[in-house]
Amino acid sequence: MTLRHLITGCCVMFSAATLSAQDPVTGTWTGHIGPGTSPQYAVTLDLKFDGKSAVTGTVSGFPTPGEVKSGTFDPATGALKLQLGETGNTQVMLEIEGTIVLGSVTGRGVAGGSEPGTFKFTKAGTAAAAAAPAVQPNDAMAAARGGFEEASAWVTKAAEMVPADKYSYKPVATVRTFGQLVGHVADAYNWYCLNAAGKKTEWADPVEKGNTDKATVTAKLKQATDGCKSVYASGGQFRELLGNVGHTNLHYGNIITYMRMMGMVPPSS
Repeated sequence: MTLRHLITGCCVMFSAATLSAQDPVTGTWTGHIGPGTSPQYAVTLDLKFDGKSAVTGTVSGFPTPGEVKSGTFDPATGALKLQLGETGNTQVMLEIEGTIVLGSVTGRGVAGGSEPGTFKFTKAGTAAAAAAPAVQPNDAMAAARGGFEEASAWVTKAAEMVPADKYSYKPVATVRTFGQLVGHVADAYNWYCLNAAGKKTEWADPVEKGNTDKATVTAKLKQATDGCKSVYASGGQFRELLGNVGHTNLHYGNIITYMRMMGMVPPSS
């Protein structure tokens, strides 16, 4: 081999290595995301970097079939930000933000408006992927079911704890009373879970707009909760069931505020 051939070969290898280093994003990534000790979502990302800042791609595992709704990568810092959702649906169902280091990216993520969790992905063909343990398949529906069971139990317990004479309480004149707030959660259970069961239903709020004394509202809440549990158990449409978890957590946050202002300790504390 002549010196000229040797130099040419070295330049080709150097050039390929440089291009690889400049694009640590493009490829297949596998990993998981989930809050705390709850069941983890197994996710596979097929990503493509445009060489500037934009990242596109497809998703399988959760949501499925899914796509990158919005994605950015900063070559200077290694920061990766992705918003993921179902293909053909504008809703963002999963947001992740982390930093890529040597074929691995870890960080924080939020699924469907639930509590923040952590994620870790490794890129196929890298040393990180070779060293990573195999990701076990996970049941996304089990995670949604567990999230609903936890959040709905807090709402139910709070509704039981608040005295009947406080169901007309509201912090300011422009917001719902406590009874209306719990009634709104019950109405939402009915709407989300009927749609999740394939029964197309328009939004209605008969519980919130009806009699909101404690006895009436807690009975309606139990009925709606039991109805939702049966849909989660039978495996309804995942998007609606996950949305229900996020909505329940949102308004349980309101309930916490109301209870604190009443001088009560919320059941989750």
